[in-house]
Amino acid sequence: MELKGSKTEQNLWTAFAAESQARNRYIYYADAAREAGLHDVADVFYELAANEGEHARKEFEFLGGIGDVRSNVEKAAEGEHSEYEKFYPECAHVAREEGFLQIADFFQRMSKVEGTHEQRCLALLRSLDGVEEFRGRTVLRSATAMAQVTLPDQANIAGFVHGGDLMKMMDNAAGVAAVRHCQKNVVTARVQEINFYRPVRVGSLVLINSRLTFVSTSSMEVRVEVHTESPITGKRSHALTAHFIMVAVDKDGNPTEVPPLLISTEEQERLFSEGKARYEAYKKSTAKG
Repeated sequence: MELKGSKTEQNLWTAFAAESQARNRYIYYADAAREAGLHDVADVFYELAANEGEHARKEFEFLGGIGDVRSNVEKAAEGEHSEYEKFYPECAHVAREEGFLQIADFFQRMSKVEGTHEQRCLALLRSLDGVEEFRGRTVLRSATAMAQVTLPDQANIAGFVHGGDLMKMMDNAAGVAAVRHCQKNVVTARVQEINFYRPVRVGSLVLINSRLTFVSTSSMEVRVEVHTESPITGKRSHALTAHFIMVAVDKDGNPTEVPPLLISTEEQERLFSEGKARYEAYKKSTAKG
């Protein structure tokens, strides 16, 4: 029997939309529950979200929505173009007419973002077709999550982990993210803006997340955040944040070029601008010296 045009096809599209939306809602609910310290609630919502995602994928497969890589990129480019050229501008116009200025501004910004997405998809198509090499790597590609239980030999006399031990963990995480981005050897050039928010007690689980925020020709700024988690209660606390400057080097130890950093979200754009400002301020200060 032919699925296309059937009532079952309509039901699959309806179910796919509902399951996809439910997945996102549950992730938002889970994040809110975790922020409130309600870890049992958060865990259930994360589990539900994963299950709804599985349902949506199966429905999408029935609909034949997952094609070959090139056709997927082509469809993505078409969708992003429509959102950039028509959908979000029209939404912004309606919101502005109705007096929802904040929402109108949001829609306008989203139009710009979708335009960037379209250009990225078109660049991927040119790469797949062998026209030109795709340059740059996303923040997500090199983002790193590490975990370590803190031990008694890392303690000071007060029972907290030495700051130097924590900085070593952060340096390792920054190095991993930098290497994953440039796929070359790296060295730590400097550490800036390290903030200790609260001490880390021995026995805590230390969660370290690192991601690139800015790149220049050969250097990469990596933001590293440290959270602690009690293995007993599951309570999490933000302990440290720092920015590490890592430099890619060749086999002779000389600085070498790194791939551009592809920016996708408003938050990434903000962090990139802040990192660029820190980079330029540092270059200016060293030039004066």
